[in-house]
Amino acid sequence: MRKWAIGLFLLMSACFLPRAQTTSSLVRAGVRPPDFIFAGQHDSSGIPQARYLGRFKVTYYWAVDETEYPTSRSSPIYLADGQLLGRFSSAFVKAFRVEAAARLRDGRRISYLKRANRAQVVDQFLGYGGHRLTELKSIAVDPRLIPLGSIVYIPQAENVSINGQTLGGVFHAHDIGSAIKGKHIDIFVGRKQYMDAFASAGMASASGVDVYVLE
Repeated sequence: MRKWAIGLFLLMSACFLPRAQTTSSLVRAGVRPPDFIFAGQHDSSGIPQARYLGRFKVTYYWAVDETEYPTSRSSPIYLADGQLLGRFSSAFVKAFRVEAAARLRDGRRISYLKRANRAQVVDQFLGYGGHRLTELKSIAVDPRLIPLGSIVYIPQAENVSINGQTLGGVFHAHDIGSAIKGKHIDIFVGRKQYMDAFASAGMASASGVDVYVLE
């Protein structure tokens, strides 16, 4: 009788006591974010705080390369101060406004300032709110789900090899986009051809990816 009473007490305690929501309890299919992304990000109990957000649609964006477009000079691009940057093919200008980043024939990099409909010559492509984009590391997100500046882990991207670089599956929320709504992320691959490596790793848009955010 005593053993039965003790067992019942322990069962009721487990039901009513508050539970700590740890990374391991949130992991889907046994996948756990790597320890190195948690450096300096532990709570007082020493438990890393990461949250599984679910399955996300994944797309890719890149810096448009002017050398891949016609040499016609039909469409102007203006800088933020109103000066004419130059005239380019209409196809290049259209693609630049979609991707918001481009490399010119002379080697300069430009970012698109969408609100002003202007361009800015940059050393590093611009994301949103002062963030700077790093190819294969930066992603565009819906900030209602993933706050800007967050560290994001995508297990399907771990060990993907691109141009001699092996990815760790860790990304940074550096950008937003008008088409990035809800469970949708857009990975800045830098160069369009790099998208093929993600596709070959099974990261097709239709299948989606698992997304964890570090809190």
